[in-house]
Amino acid sequence: MMQHSYLRKVAAGVMTAAALVTTMGTPAMAEAPLPLTCLLVPAQISDIGSDRVGIVRDVTVRRADYVAAGDALLLVDAEVAKSDLEVAQISIGALQERLERSEGLLARSLISQDEIGTLRADLALAKASATRAQMEIDRATIRAPFAGYVAEVDVAVGELIGPDPLLRLIDVTTLHAELVFLAGAYGQVALGDVMEVQVADAQVEATVFAIDPFIEPTSNAFTVMAEIANPDLSLPAGTSCQVVN
Repeated sequence: MMQHSYLRKVAAGVMTAAALVTTMGTPAMAEAPLPLTCLLVPAQISDIGSDRVGIVRDVTVRRADYVAAGDALLLVDAEVAKSDLEVAQISIGALQERLERSEGLLARSLISQDEIGTLRADLALAKASATRAQMEIDRATIRAPFAGYVAEVDVAVGELIGPDPLLRLIDVTTLHAELVFLAGAYGQVALGDVMEVQVADAQVEATVFAIDPFIEPTSNAFTVMAEIANPDLSLPAGTSCQVVN
């Protein structure tokens, strides 16, 4: 009887030990780290300026306007360049006529080759002046470098502009989720990871495309950037978001 009791105790101990080993050998499923902050920002932001000094003659856009790539945003005075172009074109016409007549005289040895060479050089300089004047005229129209929305207009007609930004253009058809994680999460997020992000009542996918290769010492955190498609513009830039596990 005592032997049977002893065997039952041994069996119970073995089962308890086996259960403990099984429990210890099966790690708990780790949840994906959650960021401290999540903010949606435009995929492209451009503070647009001019490489010339001049008077603004026209501002063709307003805040919140949509523009296509290459659309005019504002016009800078180009009257001097237009005058230079007219002078150059007059010179080109006159020199071409003189050169044609002189080449006929050269065939009859009534003009030297040096004089022909001088006329050709003057014609080339006039054409270069015309090209430069046209470039100045083209530069007077500041155009959108990409399709997007005008976020700010910091210039008005009649203002003298310099190197400071004049307008801000943003592209919100694609958004970037800017996610800040504590240093302990470093290595737990990889390029190409797809996260579920909650924005107000919408839940969308964000694909990681950039991870800071360093920890910011002041905050003990690092930043991850993830891309979100926003073709219907249903998600406004500047909105806070939340990663859903």
